[in-house]
Amino acid sequence: MSAGLLAAALVAAPPAGTPSEAAIARQSNVNTEAPRRDKFGRPGSPQRFAFEIKLGPYLPDVDRKYEGPGFGPYATIFGETDGEGVVNDAPKVGLMPVLGFDWQFFYAGGPLGLGTQVGFFRDKAQAVLANPTDEDETVRSAADSVTFSMVPISALFSYRFELLADRYRVPLVPYGEVGPTYAFYWTRDGRGNIARDDEGDRGAGGVWGFTVNAGLMLRMDFIERGTAKKLDQTTGINHTYLFGEFSMGRLDNFGAGSSISIGDVTWFAGLGIEF
Repeated sequence: MSAGLLAAALVAAPPAGTPSEAAIARQSNVNTEAPRRDKFGRPGSPQRFAFEIKLGPYLPDVDRKYEGPGFGPYATIFGETDGEGVVNDAPKVGLMPVLGFDWQFFYAGGPLGLGTQVGFFRDKAQAVLANPTDEDETVRSAADSVTFSMVPISALFSYRFELLADRYRVPLVPYGEVGPTYAFYWTRDGRGNIARDDEGDRGAGGVWGFTVNAGLMLRMDFIERGTAKKLDQTTGINHTYLFGEFSMGRLDNFGAGSSISIGDVTWFAGLGIEF
């Protein structure tokens, strides 16, 4: 073989073991050309569910209805204290993590959904001495503590206005959620037992109420649309979001009787996906 023919063969032939472009095309299941569309005409794979995780400040409004002197019953235990353990300010705001899940059953300018969200809150303080003496340097027990915990569970009807994001690539998606909520709560002493008051009543139970959320989501697809499309085609994740929301929870058995009130008006920020 002449030197010219040998050089041409080396240029034309791919290195040994390298698959051809035709083979790569046959093996690839990613279509980067015409977008698929679901039954509602949205680009991408079928979209049926949403999942989110969020975190926000929370303080149960146990003392909301308190009209007596001084601090209310919740602040008396969990409020800010001075050097002697005496409450001198309202309790610090804690953090509540929340998980949410939606089934999106219909599209009308955006998905209508039915879902749930579950949160968890916990507060802790040194226990108040029942009969402090002159020898005590504080009215708080150094060896005993008390904790308050609650788990609110909501069933929510939701709507997300995604029309502008789907058709015109506007990355902002406003949304709203509303539904009933049942919150479990319990108070434990330093030994881990359910606390009891002076009359022997257990510091545990549950209350009904409702939750309303309203927020704005930032659809992250605009950062790299090609990557977002490939993520949809390979995993089924249609969209990813950052979001912030206003949240109002009224958890007091709808104001009936002398029920404890453990709701709050607050805000959350989080991450969400649709798939």
